[in-house]
Amino acid sequence: MLLAKSNLTNRLVFIDIARSIAILMMLEGHFIVMALTENHRGNDLFLYDIWRFTRGLTAPLFFTVSGLVFTYLLVRNKEPFLKNKRVKKGLSRGFRLILWGYALQLNLYFIFKGLIENGSYTFSGYMYIFHVLQCIGASLITVILLYGLNRLIKVVPLTWWFGFFGTLAFIMRPTIYALDFSSFHPLIENIFITSPGDSAFKSIFPLFPWVGFVIFGAMIGAYVSKNPAKVYTNKFPLILFISGLILNLFTDNILKIIQPAFLSISGIKPFYGLGYLFARFGQVIWVLAIIIFIGKHKRYLRVVYRRKLGFLKSWIIPIAFGVSGLTIIIYTLLSGNEFTIFPTFSLYALGHLLLFISVIIITAKLINWNYELFIKIGQNTLSIYIVHVIILYSGLFGFGLSSYLDKNLSPWFAIVGAIGFIMVFTYFVKYIEVFQKYYNKLFFWKKGK
Repeated sequence: MLLAKSNLTNRLVFIDIARSIAILMMLEGHFIVMALTENHRGNDLFLYDIWRFTRGLTAPLFFTVSGLVFTYLLVRNKEPFLKNKRVKKGLSRGFRLILWGYALQLNLYFIFKGLIENGSYTFSGYMYIFHVLQCIGASLITVILLYGLNRLIKVVPLTWWFGFFGTLAFIMRPTIYALDFSSFHPLIENIFITSPGDSAFKSIFPLFPWVGFVIFGAMIGAYVSKNPAKVYTNKFPLILFISGLILNLFTDNILKIIQPAFLSISGIKPFYGLGYLFARFGQVIWVLAIIIFIGKHKRYLRVVYRRKLGFLKSWIIPIAFGVSGLTIIIYTLLSGNEFTIFPTFSLYALGHLLLFISVIIITAKLINWNYELFIKIGQNTLSIYIVHVIILYSGLFGFGLSSYLDKNLSPWFAIVGAIGFIMVFTYFVKYIEVFQKYYNKLFFWKKGK
């Protein structure tokens, strides 16, 4: 069963699967962005459109799942708020994520170079950016505070409580961005908004709107924690899928209806047009629904696939997906029809998605996947993130692949490089206990005496 406990106590396997998918998407996405030449950043390649879509989905998926797993474990602990061990651990983890985030942006090479050349140290402008780790850390602290406030009030159910504040985090984005941050240090401004202008030293992941994805993840985590038996049914993934459909089709209409009520409050700015944020969250819960559904029925699907369809007939499904995808792609290219299915998903992207699914199914049939290692990847996302920033983005030390790649690779070399990059981290996770053992010996040698 999909929702059986993994190696970590009280953790649902589908959460680790989602985290594994998100972190692997992040690794390949970051490598391709860093390596691919500007000339090939278009719709010339059949995979580029779907890659662009999945890249846009990676961060929302990762943020949502972070809030989901954290809140699931937090709510399972029935102790009073101030005595809840998960509260203390969560606050500690949140602050550590923030510190790690800023530490990775230090650039020791830049600092030491300034000391040698000028006799004084200065920080790179990147030091003041509010990036992924800082945003997730601050968002987890926000979830804890909202959880504590809910335990104090005890009027609104926790799931609805998180749903309300997640919505608020999205629709308040224009209001927050309208505030004047000119008198604040860039370090403060970058926490809340993406600074205006062309400067490279501005946040890609400010609190608004990204905290909203974490809070929405907390909403799902609270529900799963309080209703674990319901997750095992077909009803739960169906509800997730229908909810995602509603968010993709009707969010703009809903925002248009509720906007006048909010605008009656002084200072609130219009937020109609932010449906793409809710659409992204809808696509995230589609991913969760698919993971749960496939995992729940994988034994039955395997039997049907292998016995009822037979060996040769089992290739019909991936071939059907592939042919359908190619047909849609050829139609859109010949007709010039750029019909948009959802706010962030076009007919052209659908064709690429079907073709991509076909490639994935065929690959899965030909390769013997190591399931345990795949799950382990989802359980070590922080370590993977930190090491990948150091290697790819010259984090902390100021040396990395970014100096050599710098958008210089053709598509196929970039794809091969991304596969190799993922393989490096796959082996890193496989032998992570060995790395941790030597790390402990290096930094905590006194403890061993």
